[in-house]
Amino acid sequence: MNHSGNIKISDGNHLRSSGRNLTVPFSIDIESEGMIDKLVCTGILRLLPGKRLVCSGKWNGLDVVVKFFLDVTDGKRHFAREERGIKALESSGIIMPKLLFRGASVSGKVPLLGLEEITGSEDLREVWEKAESDGWRLDILTGLMTVIAKQHMSGICQEDPHIRNFLLSGEKMYTIDGDAIDVRHIGKPLSEKQSLKNLGLFFAQFYPEYASLIPDAFKAYTSERKWTQSDTVYDCLMKEVVKCRHRAEKDYLKKIFRESTPFICHKNIRRFMICGRTYYDDPMAAFLNNPDAVLKEGRMLKDGNSSTVFLIRLSGRPLVVKRYNMKNMWHATRRSYRQSRAWVSWRNAHLLKSIGVNTPNPVAMMEKRLGPLRSVSYILTEYIDGTDTYHLLNSDKAGEIHLFGLVKQFGELLRRFVSSSISHGDFKATNFIVSDKKLFITDLDAVCKHRLKWRFQKAFMKDLDRLMQNWKNAPHIDALFRDEISKIKRRVF
Repeated sequence: MNHSGNIKISDGNHLRSSGRNLTVPFSIDIESEGMIDKLVCTGILRLLPGKRLVCSGKWNGLDVVVKFFLDVTDGKRHFAREERGIKALESSGIIMPKLLFRGASVSGKVPLLGLEEITGSEDLREVWEKAESDGWRLDILTGLMTVIAKQHMSGICQEDPHIRNFLLSGEKMYTIDGDAIDVRHIGKPLSEKQSLKNLGLFFAQFYPEYASLIPDAFKAYTSERKWTQSDTVYDCLMKEVVKCRHRAEKDYLKKIFRESTPFICHKNIRRFMICGRTYYDDPMAAFLNNPDAVLKEGRMLKDGNSSTVFLIRLSGRPLVVKRYNMKNMWHATRRSYRQSRAWVSWRNAHLLKSIGVNTPNPVAMMEKRLGPLRSVSYILTEYIDGTDTYHLLNSDKAGEIHLFGLVKQFGELLRRFVSSSISHGDFKATNFIVSDKKLFITDLDAVCKHRLKWRFQKAFMKDLDRLMQNWKNAPHIDALFRDEISKIKRRVF
């Protein structure tokens, strides 16, 4: 962001061509209802290069949020769809920011919509993440169910009913996205089937551990709709939740291997690389072009036959690099047609992050290739400054550890694995790191998402057995873990 105080003059053509290099503040002349006004954009709320720009700013002395539709081919269609959705919400009495103006940039003719900015409001996702209890979270869901029920009764269906589509200001919940609204049924309540399908999509965005909140939240919805609560209807809802969650997870795990807003992706006949966009700079690019040259200067943490682990610094940031080696020609031949272990670890790290499990943030992944054949691969993660639980519980500081709290953290981690039918494959104590009183899990090569219940049960029992082996010489620790695990087993079997 430009903090100099100088306001640049911009136009529609510049907005379309600037990509991610757009800076604020800037001013732009816009035409609305035959009048030409100056709009000053002071903050970028969302940017999809060449497609969509959402800015906060000033217009005629008012605080506004302006949506620019940059796509040359589809911009007008997206503009019309957003406006149609906003008007449908307004006509149905749904609380939302007021539409103040519609028009286009004078130069470049970029269609735009201007809405009032709800000052002092909070993104509902941020409110949810700050919630300190399930009671608080249930209050949020209950309020949302009331709003969504009113939408459904008006024939309005959000095609992407995400929690970020709502703002909280005081006790008011505002619906803020008019783009993905299906208005084909406006004026006529959605059917039970349509409603449950949309609710399934909504609830699927939350971690499985919050499934216990759905029954009470759903009661708020059925009360607003004046439906009779029944097990049959609830079972239909939960089937939709499971189906939508599986589809969303599948889509997400495809997205992390291609160019998108969060990721940079480069590939050619000799290399495949994916990197988090916020980490990508010249030193990172140089490393990914020739990793071994940089690793020579790094500190080796583990020298194994199949993998080597290094600690390096790029742009002043400590990073851990795991290089997956080829042990011999036979090993290289067997591995060349399969997904590399770095590819698998990258996927598994994002899978665990998506269900709220603490693991070092995945930074980048690179494979050396020869056409479709894969060889040595690398994965970079953020460095976690902490101590693994084996050394922590066998150190002279073991007596200072809040052991009961640590075991509870293990229990919470295990419940998240159970909720998502995921096994780890190697629960040895050195794969758990305690940093800043938080528990992190590492070594994700063997993480597996199971579709069949019996396979998950078998794999998870192996995980639990391996976990308990860590404490076989420490009876007091073993007893605490056995008590915690006994509660978890009841959920698995």
